[in-house]
Amino acid sequence: MITTRRPLLLALLAAAAIHVLPAAAQPGGGQPGGAQPGGGQRTPGRGLRPGEETPKGTAVLKGVVVAADTGAPIRRAQVRAVAPDTSDNRMATTDEQGRFEIRELVGGRYSITASKGGFVTLQYGQRRPSERGTAVDLPAGTTIEKIAIGLPRGSVIAGRIVDEFGEPLTGAQVQVLRYAYVNGARQLRPAGPSDRTDDQGSFRVFGLPPGDYAVTATLREDRPGMRMQNPGDEPATGYAPTYFPGTTNPGDAQRVSVALGQELNGITFGLSLAPLSRVSGRVVAPAGTEPGGLVMAVPADGMALGMGMGMGNTRGSAVRGDGTFELPGLAPGNYTLLVRPQGRRGDAGLAGSTPLTVAGGSIDNVSIALLPTAVAAGRVEADTGAPNAFRATQVRVSAVAAQPSNTQLGGNAQATAADDYTFELRGLFEPSFLRVNPPSGWNLKAVMLDGQDVTDVPLTFAPGSRLAGLRVVLTQTATAVSGVVHDDRGDVVLDATVVVFPADESKWSYFSRFIRTAKPDTTGNFTFSALPPAKDYRVLAVQGLEDGQAQDPEFLASVLDRAERLSLNEGETKTLDLRLRQ
Repeated sequence: MITTRRPLLLALLAAAAIHVLPAAAQPGGGQPGGAQPGGGQRTPGRGLRPGEETPKGTAVLKGVVVAADTGAPIRRAQVRAVAPDTSDNRMATTDEQGRFEIRELVGGRYSITASKGGFVTLQYGQRRPSERGTAVDLPAGTTIEKIAIGLPRGSVIAGRIVDEFGEPLTGAQVQVLRYAYVNGARQLRPAGPSDRTDDQGSFRVFGLPPGDYAVTATLREDRPGMRMQNPGDEPATGYAPTYFPGTTNPGDAQRVSVALGQELNGITFGLSLAPLSRVSGRVVAPAGTEPGGLVMAVPADGMALGMGMGMGNTRGSAVRGDGTFELPGLAPGNYTLLVRPQGRRGDAGLAGSTPLTVAGGSIDNVSIALLPTAVAAGRVEADTGAPNAFRATQVRVSAVAAQPSNTQLGGNAQATAADDYTFELRGLFEPSFLRVNPPSGWNLKAVMLDGQDVTDVPLTFAPGSRLAGLRVVLTQTATAVSGVVHDDRGDVVLDATVVVFPADESKWSYFSRFIRTAKPDTTGNFTFSALPPAKDYRVLAVQGLEDGQAQDPEFLASVLDRAERLSLNEGETKTLDLRLRQ
């Protein structure tokens, strides 16, 4: 359930005045002192095709970044403006007065983020660390100025890492973790920068938002400068990834809480000594292929925690010419051995995996079978039946793994449509949804296979198979939902999140097209575009919703009976007046 909380970050921008000037009133020259000429650096827009450039716009954003506690200007802060619908992505740096100016923006709805070392990174209008900020509606040819972003001082967690004798450990990597909603589940995720301990075993992680954290540390004995010269030189014991106050089980990690701007010291704990195992075996490839590539041992809890290969005890080893491999120094735990051949010798059309439990001692004769990956092929077309009114190179088709924990193999394959509007997705290994990044003004209507709509059905692929005859149908007919949120007094609410979701629980998957969230912009309006037509939508506005929480089935079940009903026919437009739900 969601509870309404007093804002944690009170010095943010909801009350800041925003002045909008038409094109005729825009200043003719004059950059802020020290601001980047032309309004900042243009970075590659999201969703652009190779060779395409972000279109040049006529709108301008101006503002200032200050310290939330003193109001002093923050110099050299980075300010980024992103408009997902137009792929515009621009960045500027503040001058000595903390001012920034971003010019040549395409008209659209922008999120504005400010960051500076030692401060909490925030979006404009963000009131709570886990929420998204307020979008700024920037029409083409206008200037929005006097945007003020107040960055609070970041919190600090500091302490020492020691060995089993209480002596300081040098070079241990320390990472602060925070629970967040990812792929519809609450997971521990890295938060803020990591740090390595110094000669006293000390670490200091800074720039953290207020909240609750877990602290983990690991020491890789094969880090640069400590690699063994001979295969038999690896130590029999080593340090397993450990969580404060000294447990190897992330579920037993003690919560560390910091307030806004607080420096918390004294987080001292020892790494757990554990027996290390050497795992050896063979990668078995189909006849006529060679098993080159890399074997990766990925901790199973690392996948579940959302840390993947960037944390913990992940190990990798090259596959030899005869298919054999050795993985030294694995701490006890559950792993998945992943093989994805690469390079000239390996066949990139193969993939394989096997689970492995390590409990100390050598593990020999592990066999990993490589299987041919699959291909999905089809054509992109318009729903009108007329010749396509868009370029084929403007369409990117992708396969997204149906289960979030399985994206290490064969998931997220992408292909740009060929000149004849056909596409081929290669390297498929696991059940996946087909999705499309369409041209501007177009939306996905359906994915058809043998006359059946499989848009929201995971496609399965037998090893080495070719699934042909897919039809990706695009349409210019789209639904539109907009409106405002009011509180009990009738006042417009800006810091709410509007959630749209289906009543049908079978559609509550982590990649569902039917679950969407929106934040009101600076005028109090929210919009949803191109929701799939459906009769059983529910919609509500709440405060305190964490980013990603709307995909949590438990949350959706808890608000189902309190949400308003919404029905959308194809191409239908509706306007809503929502009351904030407490």
